[in-house]
Amino acid sequence: MILFKKIKFKNFGSFGNNWTEIDLNKNSTTLVCGTNGSGKSFALLDTITFALFGKPFRKINLAQLNNSINKKNCTVELEFSIDKDDYKIIRGLSPKIFEIHRNNKLINQDSKNIDYQDVLEEQILKMNYKTFTQVVILGSSAFIPFMQLTASDRRAVIENILDINIFTTMNVILKTKVTIAKENITDIVNKIELQKQKVEYQQKIVDNLTLRLNNDVKKIQEEIDQHTIEENNYLQEIEKLQQEKNSIELNSKIQDILNFFKQNETTISQFTFKISDLEKEIKFYEKTENCPKCKTHLSESLKKENIDSLTDNITSLETKINSLAELNTDNQKIISTEQKNKTRIANIEGNIKDINSSIREVKSLIAYKNKQLQESTKIEIDLSREKAVLKMEKSELLKLSKESEVLKEDLSYLKLAGDILKDNGVKIKIIKHYLPSMNKFINKYLRSMDFFIQFNIDEEFNEVIKSRHRDEFSYMNFSEGEKMRIDLALLLAWREIAKMKNSVNCNLLILDEIFDSSLDSVGTDEVLRLLNALGVKTNVFVISHKADQIVDKFTNTITFEKKNNFSKMTIS
Repeated sequence: MILFKKIKFKNFGSFGNNWTEIDLNKNSTTLVCGTNGSGKSFALLDTITFALFGKPFRKINLAQLNNSINKKNCTVELEFSIDKDDYKIIRGLSPKIFEIHRNNKLINQDSKNIDYQDVLEEQILKMNYKTFTQVVILGSSAFIPFMQLTASDRRAVIENILDINIFTTMNVILKTKVTIAKENITDIVNKIELQKQKVEYQQKIVDNLTLRLNNDVKKIQEEIDQHTIEENNYLQEIEKLQQEKNSIELNSKIQDILNFFKQNETTISQFTFKISDLEKEIKFYEKTENCPKCKTHLSESLKKENIDSLTDNITSLETKINSLAELNTDNQKIISTEQKNKTRIANIEGNIKDINSSIREVKSLIAYKNKQLQESTKIEIDLSREKAVLKMEKSELLKLSKESEVLKEDLSYLKLAGDILKDNGVKIKIIKHYLPSMNKFINKYLRSMDFFIQFNIDEEFNEVIKSRHRDEFSYMNFSEGEKMRIDLALLLAWREIAKMKNSVNCNLLILDEIFDSSLDSVGTDEVLRLLNALGVKTNVFVISHKADQIVDKFTNTITFEKKNNFSKMTIS
């Protein structure tokens, strides 16, 4: 049983930023009164349905629930218990809030708000908006009586009350299983096709190995022998080149000779520059008559003396140059011979490298041919193994074929189960079982309100109504007051069935303005008497404008009034 305990709200509709709190489980009967627009319906109907289902009971846009003056922090908190668990629903606008707390712990929130709502309706409340309004609320302008619901909506309400919507859920699950089964059959058919291809491929491998078994091993061996001869020839050629390389002697003092050669070249160059400078001086004395600095006249004897001295120096330097040139000529021969020997060695090493590359290539060919030879000798073993694989693949193909047959058989059983779970299957049997009890309770409450008709609902949820004189009527033939009595009788009957099934049973019953228009004074007295007889486990809230006429019939009164554009609540 769902025991609603408390509703608490602020900035909701015409209510301000201060919390307004209503105890839902304190009094057996409570009269809720106030002038039009004072917030009666906001405080009870819209807050509870908004907290539970995210929408108001009346046809109001969500944006209009936010207080038009404060325009933010619209928040509703609803507390209730189910068995040993205490729950609190917190829902709000600006900012948007939706939280479900179980025993003071927040239930994990799914990524999508609709998923979280499903948790609340399917796993906790175990009823949806339509069912809630059929067993808890009656009489509001936004309320659609059971008899005015479509056949599918009537069925949904009854299934919820009888707790047989599990079969609908099972049918949904079953449809998923049927889809999966069909997908599995498609998958197994694809696997069979793939396995057939594997068998064909394996058969080709076996055929190819059988062909290869007849290959000429001798031909492969001859190729190996030929490549081996090539390898030996290359090795002999390398040996000859190595001997030739070893026969070449390099001058161990070649670096000293090179250094001495370079030094002589440098000295010759220096002497040549010096001779050039001396020749310039001789030309100076030959052409100059007076000293450029002191302007003193240069005598012929002085000029001759200096020229002779300079000429002797040139002769001495030329002699030295000739001597050094002769030495470098000999060294040049040694250096040239050394360079030729090194070039020859480099050429030999290059040839050896090229031959080694050829040897590696020949060895690679020999290895490849040896592998071919080994494969040829193992063909019989491989053929035996591949035949075993072929046998295994054929066995797997047979296994998949049998599995396909089993899946097709399972699918036929699933379809049979689907027929059972359809609306005209097991659910109709359960509904037929409870129909006598439903009709019994409906007529019991009609008689309690002095409305003596025989009202019955069939398995298609169509009404059969007969008067005392056995005349048949439909729901729409009755006056608004009579319809209200039928609606109340249905609501109370659904609550009785819910108690029997312990499905959507709850303590709360809200009647919105049912005494204000449709019911006459006699009907009002009968309904009030009936409400007072519901018992201590039912908390009835009656919203009415006729407070002065019926206030003495209630154990508690809540009055709403609007001051300065904000609704206020007082309890008496």
